[in-house]
Order: sequence, then C-alpha cells, then structure tokens
Amino acid sequence: MINKKLFLATLVIAFLFSFSIKKEKKFIPPGTVQITETLFADEVEIYNFAWQEYESWIKLKYGVGSKEHLAALPDTLVWRQKISHNEPYVKYYYRHPAYKNYPVVGISYEQAIAFCKWRTDRVKESYYKKKKKEVNIEYRLPTKEEWELISNGTEMFADGGIKNGEVMFNHRYMSDSASRKYFETHGSYHDVTTTAYSYYQNKFGLFCIFGNVAEMVSEKGISKGGSWRNLLEECRPEKDLPYTEPNAWLGFRCVCVITK
Repeated sequence: MINKKLFLATLVIAFLFSFSIKKEKKFIPPGTVQITETLFADEVEIYNFAWQEYESWIKLKYGVGSKEHLAALPDTLVWRQKISHNEPYVKYYYRHPAYKNYPVVGISYEQAIAFCKWRTDRVKESYYKKKKKEVNIEYRLPTKEEWELISNGTEMFADGGIKNGEVMFNHRYMSDSASRKYFETHGSYHDVTTTAYSYYQNKFGLFCIFGNVAEMVSEKGISKGGSWRNLLEECRPEKDLPYTEPNAWLGFRCVCVITK
C-alpha cells in the first residue's frame, strides 16, 4: 500500500518543480508583431538606420566601394524628381542622424528583396548562437493579400479619411474634394516623410500603414498604402499604386513567416 505521506510529498515536489522550470517564451521575429499563427509583420517601415546597418555589414564583408556595396546604396537622387524636389535631402536624408528613423527611400525592388534575404540570414544566425538550434523563418515582402490583411486594423471614416491620424497627412480629416484642392494648390500634402513611429498604431500594432511612404509588395511594380505625396483617394486598402523605379515616396516593410 502506498504511503500517503510519501505520495503527498511527491505531489508537492512535482508541483513546485513544474513552477521552477522556466518556460521558453514564444519566438517573435525581431521587429515584428504577430498577425496570424505563422505570419508576422514589421511594426514600422524599414527606416534609414536599419538600412545603414545593412550597408555597414556589406562594407565589412565586401569592402567599401565594392560592387556589392555600391549595389546596396539607396538612390538619393530621387529627391530631384519633379514631385519630390527637395535638394537638401539628396545629401542629408539618408545620412544625417536627424533622419535615422525616417523610412528609407530610393530603394529598388531588387534591393528590397536582397535586404529581406540578408535579414533572414542574420536573424537565423543570431538565434542559433543564442539557442544552439535553428529557427525556420523567412523575412520577405508581403503579398498584396497579406498587405491588405495587415492594413485591415486601420479604421477609416466614410469620406475616406483615416481615424486616429493613422495616415501621414496634415490634411487627414479633409473630405476628398477638399484634399484634392489642397493637393492642387500645394503640389503635395507634405514636404517630406516623417518618422516611422509617427501617429497611432492600428489594431495589429503597426505604424504608418497608410501614408508616409507607399510600401512595395511581392508583386513587382506594385505598392500599397499611399505616401506623403498621394491623394487621399489613393490611400485605400484595395488601391494598387504602380512604380517602375526607386522613388522618394516609395519604401517597404517586411513580413516574416514561420516555415517548416
């Protein structure tokens, strides 16, 4: 017959031991918030300082002025485009510390893809060093469907405006007709981008889904969300904004998927 005191003591020890084991936290890919069980999205658009880290890694590995380094540089001349004419930003926007948290622009589709691969490799490398095991993840550009999913956490007014100042315009509560008149008078809604952490987060915890910079998706030549220079009617979840080259109004954010 089992000794009751011994049995109870064993239960108590097992109970205490279960609490002494430190449960491993669920892995959240760095920089992201969870959208679904396997899909995560960057909290903010990729900003200058993040791209500078990427550039620095390329310089260290391949050398300053190498073809790999030159291929990683943003095209700062995008600030000379007709709609984006801000000559000082050619020199200062990417390099000056005041703009380190502003979204990187002047990036091609191919450069964004290369950054996603580099980021995947670095995070997997870091995870292995800490945990001594592999993590199966992939950072990449979102598909159109994925981008529309993550944008659904942003509430819109009936006239197309964005609640809580989510869209990066100083005209964000104007009607469509008033916003169009503002654009025609001033040429654009804002002089330049703002920091990637501006305004309120949507329900997923993402900043600047609409406005600031339009965001590339995995379908080449298509961006979503509109930018600092777009009309309000262009900043709707279902709207596709085409591009053919790097622009001062075009950036990106990554999604990350857990793979098997």
